Amino acid sequence: MDLRDRFLIEHPVLQAGMGGGIAGADLAATVTNAGGLGTVGFAPPQDFDREISRTKAETEGKTYAANLLLPLTLRAHVDSLLQHKVPIVTMFYGFNASVMRAVKDSGALVIYQIGSEEEAARVVAAGADALIVQGVEAGGHVRGKERLTSILPKVRARFPDTPVIAAGGIYDRQSASNAIAMGADGVASGTRFLMTNESGAHAAYKNLLVTGSETTITTLFGLGWPDPHRVLINEAVKRWCNDHGDPQRAIRILNWLTQFGSKYSPPSVLKKLVQAQRVDRPLFTPMLAEAGMSEPLMEALAAYAGECVSEIDTLEPAVSVVESLAAGC
Repeated sequence: MDLRDRFLIEHPVLQAGMGGGIAGADLAATVTNAGGLGTVGFAPPQDFDREISRTKAETEGKTYAANLLLPLTLRAHVDSLLQHKVPIVTMFYGFNASVMRAVKDSGALVIYQIGSEEEAARVVAAGADALIVQGVEAGGHVRGKERLTSILPKVRARFPDTPVIAAGGIYDRQSASNAIAMGADGVASGTRFLMTNESGAHAAYKNLLVTGSETTITTLFGLGWPDPHRVLINEAVKRWCNDHGDPQRAIRILNWLTQFGSKYSPPSVLKKLVQAQRVDRPLFTPMLAEAGMSEPLMEALAAYAGECVSEIDTLEPAVSVVESLAAGC
């Protein structure tokens, strides 16, 4: 199935909707204008609305997307999508029938990121227009437990009429080509776009990604959102987690308890929390180091990264990344 015709894009290359200010208008608009599908990352409602507005203006009628993290989605996020008539909405982590219905009724296409066949079946039945199939090697929050080489062929075979996009370990021409050979209709990349000039990551975070190589899946950085995520191994992980990435029991309990009110916490409070994080104080939020933040203590913050970070040692313009991935498709 040709994603280019379905989504009105030149290349079947999607930029992941990384939150926390990482995938703002600078990155999303650049990717869309380069022929891929740029995605505005999830953020507090006011920031989300501003970056969608900027992306819409800077892409001049081209197709772009915006991402919803369903555990943290508020009505204000959905209102922004509808007000700006965002043409494509990506959704991740869980299922919300009312949100999906509102987005579909607005005329937008929905791309759902899934981690299992069962999850894929649920969202396809609910009307998802395409699937992003995430392998466990991906960075950030990880939904499934299988590597891309395992789950992608199974989802492709089970849903032959649904466009399937590969995510997890996609960072260059060859990895994109491998995904297409496995049956993907297109590719999505997070870590490679995170490591671009246009991403909103703090310079200290980008520098750490360039030199870093070893990652783990953990729930350590789960204050308010206690689900598994892949990060670079830093001093906080070494101090508070075992060799398998599992944090101490007290931390797991605290993270689980804080999830029930986290999405209503004011952004100013969250930013103060992230700036206060220290290696010796086990209060670790999912927030990451974004540009504009005072010099962050990266050894105490979530440095989201996929396994492929070990293969990337440079920052590049986002346009170059789109071209490289497109060549593999």
